[in-house]
Formats: sequence, C-alpha cells, structure tokens
Amino acid sequence: MEILQLRYFYESAINQSFSKTAEKYMVPLTSVSASIKRLENELNCTLFNRYSNRIELNENGKKLQNSLCMIFDELNNVVQSLSPKTEDKQEIKISVRAIRNEIAEHIIEYSSMHPDVSFKTIFNFTDENMDDYDIIIDDKSDSYINYESFEFCNRRIFLLVSSLSPLAGKKLRLKELWNQPFISTGENTNTHKMLLKACRNEGFTPNFVIHTNDLLCYNKYIEAGVGIGVGRTDTLESKNNSLTALDVTDFIARQSVYVFYKTQTAQGNIKDFLQFLKSKAL
Repeated sequence: MEILQLRYFYESAINQSFSKTAEKYMVPLTSVSASIKRLENELNCTLFNRYSNRIELNENGKKLQNSLCMIFDELNNVVQSLSPKTEDKQEIKISVRAIRNEIAEHIIEYSSMHPDVSFKTIFNFTDENMDDYDIIIDDKSDSYINYESFEFCNRRIFLLVSSLSPLAGKKLRLKELWNQPFISTGENTNTHKMLLKACRNEGFTPNFVIHTNDLLCYNKYIEAGVGIGVGRTDTLESKNNSLTALDVTDFIARQSVYVFYKTQTAQGNIKDFLQFLKSKAL
C-alpha cells in the first residue's frame, strides 16, 4: 500500500470521479483507476460501486475516507514540522524523455511532501539545448558527457497488441510482421528508434500508421487493434488484460533509463529531489 494510492482514492472519494483525480494530478485516467484497483485488491474489498458512467463510494470506501481525513491532516503537520526550513525556492527543471507517467507520479508524491518546491517538466524529444535543465530522464546516451548519472530502471521491452488480435498467442519471428501496421510514440523517441533498428535488421521498415506522443492515446490505439506498439511489463500490468505481449522469439530488447544531472548545480532542493529519485530506483 502506497501513499499515492491512498491520495488517489481520497481525491476520488471527495469528487466521486476518477477522471477529476487524473486531471488534478495530471496523470492518465488509467493510472488512477489501476492504482485504486490495486488498493482494493490489497484490502480484499471494493471501495466504489462502479456504473457505466459514474462511480459511487460504498460503505467500505466511506470508512477509509473518514480515517484518511484524519491521517492526512496529521501527516501534513508532521511533514511540515520535520522539513528543514530553507530559503531554497528554485524551480527544478526536468527534461523527461522516458517513462513519462512514472516520473510524473514521483513528482506528484514529492510535491505532496514538499509543497514549496516547484517543477517545470518538459516532454520534448527534439530540444538540443540540454543546459537549460537541472535533471534529464533518458536512455544512456553519449550526448550527456558533462553529466553525472545513475540508473533508474532496466526493464524488458515487448511488442504489444490488443488481446483480441489474431496474432495474440502465436509464436512469431519479427520478419513475419513486415506487413503489419505499427504505432509509434514519435520519430525521436527511444522506443521508436529501438523498434525501427530491430525491424531493419530483419530486412524491412515497419509500416507506421499512427504517430502520437500522447501515451494515453497510444495505448488506446493498440487496445483498439489499430496496430502493434512497444511497451514494458508495467504497461501490461496496468491494462487489465486489454493488451498482450506478442511472443516474438527474436525481439529481445530492454530499456535502461538513467537520471542525468550536473554535480555543480545539484544543490538544495535539486539535490534533495535526486536523493528521492534514487530511493525510487529499481
């Protein structure tokens, strides 16, 4: 059970809406609904009655909401009393080029503990002036030669399709997909480049029918059967069986994501946030 799960639940309980919670925390609706579903599984009970176009807090949910009201008040008071008094109000500027949803959730959690710290997050894959950023989240790259770094995560990458796709459950070779439609997260993204390289090594260029840098839309296109996409194991876990990984025996890829920073500027709240990210590294 995580504090972010409880905050998602508490906000949804107040508004009787998952979508309003997603808007407040600036995360996809699926992140909120999946997080609350995991919380219900851990508690072994439902917290909301779900209808076609709305949710309603049930008796279990009301009990948890009442308890959290007191707990969050006390937690906020304790955090404020423990937080060192500092005049460091500088904005933390982050270029996020990988695992955008996950980094957004960590920023939300950190902000809830340090409400005086502000962030500027840029989801830009074409900006070449990296000196504007305090922190960069990206794959390992020679572009950041003046930066220190630590590995944040290393995860297996899969080709994803709708669970209803005729390709699901089949053992395949990558070259057998030469005539299939693909969906891209954008020509400058690392997953696009990874897939493009793997396919060209097999003698074909994938037929990208849609390019989108909106991850929510990206997953929806795959779920709807529009084309084949690329994703990690945590994507599969959050989609409740609407997506499945293709068994492509010769597509074995991993994504290593690093946190890059400059030692001379990693002071004050920037240094503190870097320590927070290190505690979240897998």
